[in-house]
Amino acid sequence: MVDYFVSNIREIKMDRVPVNGSKNAFIQWLVTKENGSNYAVRKFTLLKDGIIPMHIHKYQETVVVTKGKCKVCVSDKVYELKEGDYIFINSNVKHAIINESDQLEFFCIIDYPDDMSIITLNEDCNKK
Repeated sequence: MVDYFVSNIREIKMDRVPVNGSKNAFIQWLVTKENGSNYAVRKFTLLKDGIIPMHIHKYQETVVVTKGKCKVCVSDKVYELKEGDYIFINSNVKHAIINESDQLEFFCIIDYPDDMSIITLNEDCNKK
């Protein structure tokens, strides 16, 4: 555990998003429990036609869009988010994110419940 640390996003490894069925979607873990934090801050990048399909998990999350625009399907609703918009999604609420720009970037802050598993749902995001 550290008292603090300083880094740069460009120094953080970019991995593919681990939700089954994701396409052109990448994640970087910036602040984690390994740093002594009770929450995680992650940066997502979705390239053109990028998608994180409908899924659920036990952690809560707040998504803050910093570049581009997207559709967020949450529960049975569809929202259009753009740079500066954010959404809170509680635990066990189904959701998906679809990039609608050349490149979508957003930060996602989550808590750490005992179960961090992700369940991909066999449901399409309503693209109205």
